[in-house]
Amino acid sequence: MTIIRVKKYLFIGVQEDMDTFFKRAQEKGFIEFISSKGRRALDYPENVEILIKALKILRKQPVIKKAELTKDLDPEKLSSTVVENAIWLEKLEEQRRFLEAEISRIEPLGDFDLKKIRRIEQETGRQMQFFCVKKAKLKKIELDEALIPVGSEYDMEYFMTISHKVESFTGMLEMHFEKSLKELQKELTAVRETTLKCQAELKEDAAYIDFLKEHLVIALNHYHLASTSGEISNHMNDSLFAIEGWIPENRLHGLFPLLEGLGIHAEEIAIDQGEWVPTYMENKSFAKVGEDLVHIYDTPATADKDPSGWVFWAFAIFFAMIISDAGYGFIFLALALFLRKKCKHIQGNGKRFLRLFTVLSSFCIGWGIFSGAYFGLEISPESPMNKVNIIHILAVKKADYHLKHKDETYREIIEEFPQVSKVQTGKDLLFKAKVEKNGFTNYKISDEFRDSIFMEIALIAGLIHISLSLLRRLPSHFAGLGWVFAMVGAYMFFPKVLNATSAIHFVFLIPKQEGYAIGQQLFWGGIGLALVVALIQNKWRGLIELTKVIELFADVLSYLRLYALGLAAMILAGTFNDFGMKLGFAAGFFVTIIGHVINIIIGIMGGTIHGLRLNFIEWYHHSFEGGGKLFNPLKLMKSRGE
Repeated sequence: MTIIRVKKYLFIGVQEDMDTFFKRAQEKGFIEFISSKGRRALDYPENVEILIKALKILRKQPVIKKAELTKDLDPEKLSSTVVENAIWLEKLEEQRRFLEAEISRIEPLGDFDLKKIRRIEQETGRQMQFFCVKKAKLKKIELDEALIPVGSEYDMEYFMTISHKVESFTGMLEMHFEKSLKELQKELTAVRETTLKCQAELKEDAAYIDFLKEHLVIALNHYHLASTSGEISNHMNDSLFAIEGWIPENRLHGLFPLLEGLGIHAEEIAIDQGEWVPTYMENKSFAKVGEDLVHIYDTPATADKDPSGWVFWAFAIFFAMIISDAGYGFIFLALALFLRKKCKHIQGNGKRFLRLFTVLSSFCIGWGIFSGAYFGLEISPESPMNKVNIIHILAVKKADYHLKHKDETYREIIEEFPQVSKVQTGKDLLFKAKVEKNGFTNYKISDEFRDSIFMEIALIAGLIHISLSLLRRLPSHFAGLGWVFAMVGAYMFFPKVLNATSAIHFVFLIPKQEGYAIGQQLFWGGIGLALVVALIQNKWRGLIELTKVIELFADVLSYLRLYALGLAAMILAGTFNDFGMKLGFAAGFFVTIIGHVINIIIGIMGGTIHGLRLNFIEWYHHSFEGGGKLFNPLKLMKSRGE
């Protein structure tokens, strides 16, 4: 998880060694040359554009066996043919749609020869016309005697006239056409045959997709080399060239071997004030996957600490909490392992995605087991599965606490469930405080305790996550330590405001009054510490630090979305199960499966969006500058993997 500083170098050398220098630089791939014209042009040359278009077209074709004989094949001619075929196919499709619409329009009139009609008109001196009108409209108009009915189709009626003059009728639409039904049908048949041939050619050309990919890489490498070498400035009657570039500190050892034997000199130069320095990130394994996630939102600034690993693991935890089902996690893991086996040769982004998918699946299983959620099934408090259910264990501790102190919560439970008045353990209290209805058992107090504990865990997750962000930024923002104390204090004190029992009372056994007192002191002391440190560090501007109270309060509460989305997923799963059981086995099984599929899709969407949002918005807000420019060196692209 590292952002490596880059240094700025000036390269000066003789023209005859320029091509060799840039080719070597491209092979090594650790120098980003600085354009004297600003950003590099985004427009590719025509041959590259055609290759890209051809590949986009062929990717839509069915996958077929790779072509072996490509020795004498011209990639530019092949790509041009593919693009031309695609353009022609699009025109054929448009023509087919037009012909089908025209045939549908005149088919009710029957098949007749237009040439014969024109000849009859010339010989008789009469006009033959065709009209149509909607049936609903026909009831409101009076038909002229000259109108001859010729057909009816859907909601339309068709007529013709044979008259010495050109007729027109109110409410009716005259039909004009240049070709007969038979001619149109013949054209449509020809268009369909040509379309099939064109589609067949594209399918055959799909065998050369790897061949075109390889040549696209070659063309892009040549283009990048040519465009970069074109950025040089010439001196001394074009006998010397000069260009600037960025080099990561940990790659400087490869610079002078690259220049060996060349009449080129490299010298480190100062970075101009306000110059946009690129960000060079080096990550491996899971942190590399996290780097992919980081770039979805923004590129870190050079002054930032690399957030890749932090984002990866936090996202995995949040995604699992939102899915909140071990059963779904096992489905994800089975799919992930299948894809890993099916695509075992995949490299680069695809390989990292499968790694991310596997980790997310594993975390979903872990959190689902810890929360006791399996496809929305109701788990009895006495079930052996609860031995590893952390939320249930905490619920039992909470019940023990209320049972021991005989407090207001306990009295409310006794009032609603008198049968638990003589229980001796929290476990028995959760089991016996239940409601039987329509053959289903609802452990009401157990569910309430579990929900409140889940909500508290979500808040604790937010507190820890934001605290870590503040501590990461501590060297440049000392007030962050005070805000960590303030947040911990608020967590300990606010149960008094809400008249609630917190985990600090029934897990850490801190008496309520002592917890409130400690929390209040930490809260105000933390705010005071943050303000004093901010004033020392930033003078009077440090007063702005007070606004962070509202900011942190809102940010921590934002983590309640973990509880809300996770609880919604559990409720939906249970609802689909209940609905399915009421419908019977056959219909119920189908409905339950469809319901769970919908729940999984919604969960994946929510887990991805909100899991990343908590990192990119709430967490980034306290330790991330962003707005960086990713280091983009001149390097050889590879056709497969990285």
